[in-house]
Amino acid sequence: MKYKLLLVDIDGTLTPNLGLPPCKYSPSQRVLDAFKTAVTKINVSLCTGRDKDTVIMICKKLRLKSPQIIEGGAKIIDVQGNTLWVRYISQASSDRILAILKTIKTAFSIVVDGVEYVNKIPVLHPDKITAVLLYELNQTQVDSVKKRLSSCTDLAFAVNRDRSGNTIYITDRFGTKACGVHKLMEMLQVKKTAVIGVGDGNNDKVMLLESGLKVAMANAVDEIKAVADYIAPGVDQEGIVDVLEKFALNQ
Repeated sequence: MKYKLLLVDIDGTLTPNLGLPPCKYSPSQRVLDAFKTAVTKINVSLCTGRDKDTVIMICKKLRLKSPQIIEGGAKIIDVQGNTLWVRYISQASSDRILAILKTIKTAFSIVVDGVEYVNKIPVLHPDKITAVLLYELNQTQVDSVKKRLSSCTDLAFAVNRDRSGNTIYITDRFGTKACGVHKLMEMLQVKKTAVIGVGDGNNDKVMLLESGLKVAMANAVDEIKAVADYIAPGVDQEGIVDVLEKFALNQ
């Protein structure tokens, strides 16, 4: 099978968690060499909840050329940062989310017109919010946020569970990772059978289900491993290089 598109999550897949912006990424020479060859053989696209600046920085490091899926799946950009496709959260739902953020005690990020605001409510362009992330929530808080937003039927929620708690990704219901993947496949004229998806967290499941070859990292949650066709070494062992060598470099 000749694969034409490789979709890669960032945190926990390409690299250990980068933390809150501004982010730094220093790939090893082994990773750089693998991607240098891979981009000549396959489209490589990050598929992430991260913001534009972080993704552009990583693209420059790895010399990626293909369009990238960012902001939880709500936006596709080229490697210069130009928007190719976007789904904004509606004004009414944005207003409701911002009201809740003023009352809840947790770290959060809001992506507005390509800029990520950390623990800060933006005052400009509330009509251009693509993604809202709430960090380190316990299950009671997750349930509370979902209940308080239950009337906003135009929203999608993805919950990623890790040792520090739960992260909620909120996007437009047509701005999920699955929707971003569909749109990118359409742009590149690639069929599902020619797509490799690589992830580690619960929020990556929809991306993997849209891929012909589903790859989980060794550090992935059980839910991701359960749907995987192949389990790569963990992120700390640079498992993404193993994926590239097995499924891309020898095509």
